[in-house]
Amino acid sequence: MDKRKKWLLAGCLVVSGVAAAVWLKGYLEVQEPVRVLERNPPGGGDEEIQMELRTELGNFPVNFQLAERSYREEELEAVFERGVQWLDDVWLGENVSAEAVTDNLVFPTRIESLGLDIHWETENYRWIHTDGTLTAEARETAPLDTTVRAVLSYGDSEHIVDYPIRIVMPEKDAKTAFGDAVTEVLDHLQTEQKTASELALPEKIGDVSIRWYGRQNSIWSKIFIFGNICLVLLYFQQEERKFERMKAREEGLRRDYPEIVYRLVLLIGSGMTVRAAWEKVITDYQKWRKRTGENRWGYEEMEMALREMNYGIPELKAYESFGKRCGTQGYIRLSSLLIQQVKRGARGMNSLLAQEVGEAEVLRRENARKSAEEAGTRLILPMILLMTVVFAVLMIPAFLSMNL
Repeated sequence: MDKRKKWLLAGCLVVSGVAAAVWLKGYLEVQEPVRVLERNPPGGGDEEIQMELRTELGNFPVNFQLAERSYREEELEAVFERGVQWLDDVWLGENVSAEAVTDNLVFPTRIESLGLDIHWETENYRWIHTDGTLTAEARETAPLDTTVRAVLSYGDSEHIVDYPIRIVMPEKDAKTAFGDAVTEVLDHLQTEQKTASELALPEKIGDVSIRWYGRQNSIWSKIFIFGNICLVLLYFQQEERKFERMKAREEGLRRDYPEIVYRLVLLIGSGMTVRAAWEKVITDYQKWRKRTGENRWGYEEMEMALREMNYGIPELKAYESFGKRCGTQGYIRLSSLLIQQVKRGARGMNSLLAQEVGEAEVLRRENARKSAEEAGTRLILPMILLMTVVFAVLMIPAFLSMNL
């Protein structure tokens, strides 16, 4: 038994033991009959009671709601007073005084701790809603005096409290008041000088001397954001170009590989040494490059390997570096075969080189197939554009003739 199963078995035993102990304790415990149930205080809410009734006829489960205790008549006056005290601290909300009400009032509908319900009435519902919200009409016509009434109730008993209030306009800070004054002065000047070709701006508003300037739109934030976006896009563009160059190099190496293998095997099979065959391939490539002005990745890597040999790097090391730089499995395998050819000579290598030629032929066909598929994909967009032009040529005259 592994450790996890042992832990699982031990846990089951512990849980079963605890459950058995709890059951045994309840079974052996002598229960006293319950004769009194304590109610929740007023406002505490009803309580769900689950009991068992034991009689000579058997045991019966009994479930019922135990209602909270109700206030006695002599308690209600003190409870209403406590409710009014709680309400006095709440109903003004953010307002400092009832003599200067500028914000919405707070009208609670129940005092949970006392079990009291509250109903609100306003003298004019066009000024104050029953939820304590000041209307736009009240704010526009302020200052004005009105009264709100709170009706505290418990069962059939009620207690009424009236709150006289004065709704006023909120005081503006110095900056807001000055801005309103500027707007008022400009409106007045516009009216006075509406026929003039120029608007004379005031040099003083109230006791404040002012000077007017054209607002300069700060573009530093735009330069910062746009510049950083351009840098990020430039970075990704460079990365994309790097990726495209690497992809083009891999594609070029893949296309050049079959041809390089064919030429090397042909020259080596004709009796040339590996280095002589290598130099012959590079010489022919240099003539082709001079004539066409184009480069081919596989031959460029071969030329670099030949340059290393000419600089004194051992031939075997140059072939090994050539395979590592190209990085593909085919080139690594080719460099290995060439190294073995140099070390061992022609014995046993002709078959390996012939096998490599066969694999290169398969790769050449695969390259041709991929090129054909890519060419077909690239032709999809021109075909769609051509079909659009054809549909336009066919349909436009038809629609024109129908309108005629």
